[in-house]
Amino acid sequence: MNFYRFVINIFKGFSKIFFKYEVIGAENIPDRGNIVIASNHKSNLDPIFLAAAIENREIAAIAKKELFKVKPLGFILKKLHVMPINREKPDVSTIKTILRSVRDGYVLGIFPEGTRIKGDSFGKAKAGLSVFTIKSKSKVVPVSIISKYKLFSKVIVYIGEPISFEEHFKEKLSNGDHERISQEILEVIKQNYFKYSK
Repeated sequence: MNFYRFVINIFKGFSKIFFKYEVIGAENIPDRGNIVIASNHKSNLDPIFLAAAIENREIAAIAKKELFKVKPLGFILKKLHVMPINREKPDVSTIKTILRSVRDGYVLGIFPEGTRIKGDSFGKAKAGLSVFTIKSKSKVVPVSIISKYKLFSKVIVYIGEPISFEEHFKEKLSNGDHERISQEILEVIKQNYFKYSK
């Protein structure tokens, strides 16, 4: 068992012991092919809940570079395929590394809003989700995490069906186009969030 899978098993145990943890739609994660997972982000627990839900693929995620300055945390994040990024101005080498991870078979995990948005509110999607989706020629799997984030409360990770954006792969898209596509994906996440919040 590699380090990634070892830690994911810890995440699963944590989620099931301390929460009423339920995954819906796990079959919507394809066993192969380029995939970007896009999820809402309301708590620091979201990466744990999300990673624990994906059993058939390994996730390569993006996190703000400041987290990597904390030495033990930075080491662990790298072992878990998490890549540092300057959220305000990502450099070319970082973008290439992220795209390479998708080509290498990892599922790319992204929080479209780029930061935590607490409560039942949603922010505005950043262009980055669309940029990485189009450049990596991936399908997007929308994920909605529904929880009050209190011990022993219910947690639902709803995994939607993959969405194809193949019609845009050969187009020259503006930043506004990318923001619009990212927002379309976030709207799906939002709809499923409120559907399963009831």
